[in-house]
Amino acid sequence: MEEYKKVTISFTKDQLEKMDEIMSKEQGYSRSSLVREAVDYYLGFLAQKGSVSYLSPIISQNIKLVLSRFEENLSEMLFKLAVEVSKSNILSARNFELNDYALNYLNDVSEQIVAEHNGVLDLEKARDFINGEENG
Repeated sequence: MEEYKKVTISFTKDQLEKMDEIMSKEQGYSRSSLVREAVDYYLGFLAQKGSVSYLSPIISQNIKLVLSRFEENLSEMLFKLAVEVSKSNILSARNFELNDYALNYLNDVSEQIVAEHNGVLDLEKARDFINGEENG
């Protein structure tokens, strides 16, 4: 067990009230333990304050981990979406008995619409685009 040494510390009334408020919310805290934890935290902060070489790899590692998980989730969602779109395309092609020319035309028009709108799909604009193609 650690050996403690008593010291005298003066606090403002407001500081003591805040400490008491925290102690009432958190079980197992005494004023002494709260002050010791706060001092340890602040000493650690001061020790690492100028040490970018210590914090930078930790932050970088955490960012890489978050991005990796995001990439995995996004890839999984895109795969599932591609499967659903493929099923829809197969059903549409069979239902409407589309020939190779119609399928190629549909593909070309779809690529053009998506490219023009940076991947943001707007069904009304797509309808207007197709109506313009048919009329023009």
